[in-house]
Amino acid sequence: MSFTWKRTILVVAAASGLLFGCATSQKIQVVQPGDHNLSCDAIKAELAKLDKAEADIESKKGVTGTNVAGALFWLPGLAYTYYDAGEATRLVNDRRSAMTTLYNSKNCTP
Repeated sequence: MSFTWKRTILVVAAASGLLFGCATSQKIQVVQPGDHNLSCDAIKAELAKLDKAEADIESKKGVTGTNVAGALFWLPGLAYTYYDAGEATRLVNDRRSAMTTLYNSKNCTP
């Protein structure tokens, strides 16, 4: 194998490592099967899970090893991490809105 091929393989491997090293956030479905069957307590539990999920998402936007590496070596990776976190936050907020609407429609008490 020539030097050029070895270098190309090394560059591709390094770029792949940085790409797959981006911090991604778990995405949730806004409306899930069986939502309408949830009890008031189950809706409250789902809202608590959403609060935890949002905190997890926000933690990925801070100064983390992945974000520092992204800023130093691969700026598009850092930008993607923030975009991905924003998308995940939007889905959490949409799910929270759907759960709150369901909670209110069932006349649940706080």
